Amino acid sequence: MSSATIWNRIEPRARSGGLAGGLAARVHDPLWLLARQWQVGEFAGRDASSPLTVQVQWTTAAFDRFASGSAAPQSLDANTPIETLIEREPVRPQQATGDLLQAAESGLQFLRLLDAANLTRLRAAYVQQYPLAAPANADSDTLGFATVVAGRALDGIRLRADLGAGGPTGSTGSLPAQPALAAADAASVKPIAAAWIAWYDALFDEPAVPSSWTPARMEYSFALGAAADANGLVAQEYDGGSIDWYSFDRATSPLAGSTAQPVSSSRSVTVAPVTFRGMPARRFWQIEDAAVDIGALDAAATDIGRLLLREFALIYGNDWFQIPLALPVGCQAVIGSLSVTDTFGLVTTIPHYAAADGALSNWRIFSLDATGPTITSANSILAAANLLVLAPGGVAVLDSDPIEDVVLLRDEPAEMAWGIERIVAGPSGSPLDRALAWRTAQPFAAPPSGTAIPAYRLGSTVPDYWIPFLPVAVDDGPLQLRRGRLPTAATGPQGELLAYPGQTIFFEELPREGVRLQRRYRFARGLNGSTFLWIGRLRSTGSGPGRSGLRFDYLDFG
Repeated sequence: MSSATIWNRIEPRARSGGLAGGLAARVHDPLWLLARQWQVGEFAGRDASSPLTVQVQWTTAAFDRFASGSAAPQSLDANTPIETLIEREPVRPQQATGDLLQAAESGLQFLRLLDAANLTRLRAAYVQQYPLAAPANADSDTLGFATVVAGRALDGIRLRADLGAGGPTGSTGSLPAQPALAAADAASVKPIAAAWIAWYDALFDEPAVPSSWTPARMEYSFALGAAADANGLVAQEYDGGSIDWYSFDRATSPLAGSTAQPVSSSRSVTVAPVTFRGMPARRFWQIEDAAVDIGALDAAATDIGRLLLREFALIYGNDWFQIPLALPVGCQAVIGSLSVTDTFGLVTTIPHYAAADGALSNWRIFSLDATGPTITSANSILAAANLLVLAPGGVAVLDSDPIEDVVLLRDEPAEMAWGIERIVAGPSGSPLDRALAWRTAQPFAAPPSGTAIPAYRLGSTVPDYWIPFLPVAVDDGPLQLRRGRLPTAATGPQGELLAYPGQTIFFEELPREGVRLQRRYRFARGLNGSTFLWIGRLRSTGSGPGRSGLRFDYLDFG
C-alpha cells in the first residue's frame, strides 16, 4: 500500500507549536532553503522557454518638408528643431524706441569690434551719428536706462538699417556716408561691419514665412511630410512647449515637395529582460532595495489602473522583455516584421496588435488619429496603423522668464471676458509689470467725507491693463469673443498677444478655468550642435474665473 508523506515543517524535532521559525527562511540555513524549494515544486521542470534573439525589419522615412500655418510647404532642415521653425516670430524692432536694450547691446558689440581692431578713435563719431534716446512718454525704467546708455552706446538697429540688406563685404561693399571716414579707416571698418552684420543677423531666428500662430484659437498649427509618403502629419492644437508624437494627427491631404525615399533596414537583436526600480528580486534570499516599495502602493477596489500596475510589477514583471532599436530623430518608422527565437530554437513571428486584434479593436498605443476620410493609400506602407513618429523636436529646450504674460478669464457677473496683461515688454526691452505701473500712476485718493453728497455713476472703472472681450456673432456663425476697449482706457493692449486688429477668440477656446498665454525666449541646440534662439509662445490653463467689479448705474458714496 502506497503511503503519502506530509510535512508542515522541515526540522529534526518540533520545539514549538508555531510555524514562525520555519517560515522565517533565514539565510544562514541554505540546506533548509533548498529543501523548501523542492517541497513547493520549484525544481520541477516546465515545458517553457525564454526569448533569446529577435530578428526585426523596419522602414524609416525622414521628415523632409513642413508647412507653417497656411503657408506653402517648404523643405525641412534636419538640424533645426521643429519648435524653432514653428514658433519663431519677429524679434528685432524697426526702431530703437521699440527695444532700447537690443539697440544698445547690438551697438556695444559694434564698438567692441572697433576696439579689437585698434579703431577706438572712431567710437565718438559713431556714437554721435547713432545716438540713443528714450521714446516720448517713457516710463521711469526706460528713462533710467536711456540715461545710462546715452553717450556710451549707439543705436545698433538704425546702424543695421543704414548698412543695407547686403552689407559691406570686403572691398565690394560700401559704408554709409556718415560718419565721414578717411579712406584708410573706411577700408578697415568694412570687414568689421561685415562681421557685425553676420553676428547681428544670426543672433535670433526670425521667420521667413508667416507665423503658424492662430489668434482665434490661441494655438499653433502646422504640418509635416515624410519621404515618399502620400499622407501628412497635421498638428492643429500645438500649445507650445515641446513637440512629440501625440501632437500629430494623420491627414489624407498630401504635402507636396517630397524627393527622398524610405530606407529599409533589418538586424538581429539580443533580448534583454525589463527592469525597473522596486521590482521583486530574482533570488529568494536576495535583499531587495527599499528605495521603491511597490507593495505599499495603495489602491481602491475601483482603481483599475493602480491595481494593474501593481499586479504587473509584483507578479508579471519578470515575464516582459525589451528590444533596443535605435532610430534617427526626425523620422516616421514602420516595423515590418518581428521574429523571436527562443531557447528551444523555435522561431515565432509576432504580428502587430492592430493586425492581431482586427479592425474592431479599440485598444491602441502610440497610434495617431486620422483626420478626414479613412486613409486608403495602399501604395505606401507608411500609411499603416503601426506608424511610429519620432518628431524632429529639440531636447531640453531652455526657456527664459516670460517677457509677456497674459491671463484670459471669464467674468460671469459682468457677462464678458477679460484679457489681463500682467507683464509686457517695455520700451526699455525689460519686462514691464502693468499692474504696478497702473497703481503707481493713480492719483492720491482723498479720505471719505461724512457730509459728501452721493454721486451718480454711469459705470465703474477698471484698470487699463484689463482688456475687455465681448460675445458677438461673427458672420452668422457661433458666438465669438471680440476684443473691445473701455472708454476710460487711454491705450489698448501694449503687448503682442492681444494686439491683433479686430481680434476674436472662439467661445469654446476660453473655458471656465481660463487661459494663460506667455511669450518667452527659447534656446536649443540642433543635431549638429548649432544653437538657436527665438521667441515662442506657450498656452496653459488659467486659475479660474475672475471678477472685475465692473458695474453700471449706481450711486457712489465715497
